[in-house]
Amino acid sequence: MYGAFTWWSGVVEDRVDPLKLGRCRVRILGYHSDKKGIDNIPTNTLPWATPSQPITSAAMNGVGTTPMGPVEGTWVFGFFRDGKNAQDPVMIGTFGGIPEEGPNPVLGFNDPKGIYPQALYLNEPDTNRLARGSGKLPVGTKSGENSPSLQWKRTSRQKDVPVALAGDMSPASGGDTIANTTNTGLYAAADWFEPNPRYGGATTDDVKYLTSVTRSSQYPYNHVRQSESGHVEEWDDTPTAERLHKYHKTGTFEEIQPDGTRVTKVIGDEYEITLGLKDVFIQGNVNITIGTQDSPSDCRLLYFGDLVQEVYGDYHLNVHGDKRSKILGNEVTEVRSDRKTVINGEDDLYVGKNRVTNIAANFNHNVGGTMDETVTDKVSCTYNASFSTAVKDELVFICKSTIDIASVGNMNIGTDGTYDLVSTGAMKFQTANTFTAITASTHTITAGGTYKVTAPMILLN
Repeated sequence: MYGAFTWWSGVVEDRVDPLKLGRCRVRILGYHSDKKGIDNIPTNTLPWATPSQPITSAAMNGVGTTPMGPVEGTWVFGFFRDGKNAQDPVMIGTFGGIPEEGPNPVLGFNDPKGIYPQALYLNEPDTNRLARGSGKLPVGTKSGENSPSLQWKRTSRQKDVPVALAGDMSPASGGDTIANTTNTGLYAAADWFEPNPRYGGATTDDVKYLTSVTRSSQYPYNHVRQSESGHVEEWDDTPTAERLHKYHKTGTFEEIQPDGTRVTKVIGDEYEITLGLKDVFIQGNVNITIGTQDSPSDCRLLYFGDLVQEVYGDYHLNVHGDKRSKILGNEVTEVRSDRKTVINGEDDLYVGKNRVTNIAANFNHNVGGTMDETVTDKVSCTYNASFSTAVKDELVFICKSTIDIASVGNMNIGTDGTYDLVSTGAMKFQTANTFTAITASTHTITAGGTYKVTAPMILLN
């Protein structure tokens, strides 16, 4: 007889609905005893109570909110749609209390699995600890701070995260290197800390790990939803401490703090896929740290299109290991000011084809040790002005073929020591003008064969 509702309250003892409609078996006060023996009312004989859903849920074809919520041991209330017949119960709500004793699976009106209420939460309100936060709390007390999500976030904070440093290129003793830039902050360590969870708002010691909590969220402003495995969602409206928080039981979370700061932490792997355009604008500085010195990690970037980087300031690249660059096409580098390269080890250059070097001003080449040049083909040097070579030690020219030395002006060869011309073949001196041989001492000509002098006139003095 519909229309004459009969109200009831009871305890959920089974929520595994074979029809998967969110129904629960409920032991109802005044209709069922707490006796569960064969001769009484075991859990599997209790009626299935249908959950009532809010008007915001369509409850049709999967559209709406899934109607699962109570656990074994939850107190629920509702009405019988069939009135006094009491065979068609409907659940319309749950209510908590302050449990004083743990479950007794032997008796009815208890969780048959012996889980709820848990011993950790006895003698305190069933309202979530995060929602009950109250004032100053030492870390680890039985209050909001003792919530597993908050405890984990505080104890697992990342601290002393290193940032990239510019390579120190200031002049070293005994060597000439490249001077540092004036931005000294690039050469100093600037580790950062994961912000403390702002449960209750900001604190003056927020950068460091807290040993006590001076603020907490205030009841009744923090709206909390927590699942039985430990997933948490918070909508905190505590005055001056408003925040949003989503937490996974593994420790992965996202928190939007009172000042708008967002903290995201992923305990496992993270995948981000964008199939369309993605624009990113960052007003402040950016620090990206991958791995640690004790546990290094690799980074790969693959671009199937072009890569454009524009730097208005200085560009620093500090490589602690090897650097390898492979360019399958051309490389063009334009330096509009000075360029300086310091190599403290060996420099090995291979050019597969031609190499052209154009220097618009002076060229200075200083070699501190031996210099070897090997050319497998012709060498051609053109100097449009004077050419001067100074050798402090022996100068040796070895040619396995003809040597031609030609000058359109005068040619002077001078030495402070002995000057020897030695030829294993014929030697010929030919001039189109006067030939003069002058010696300040003895002039000796020795011939192993005929010595012949031919001239229209020979003068001997």
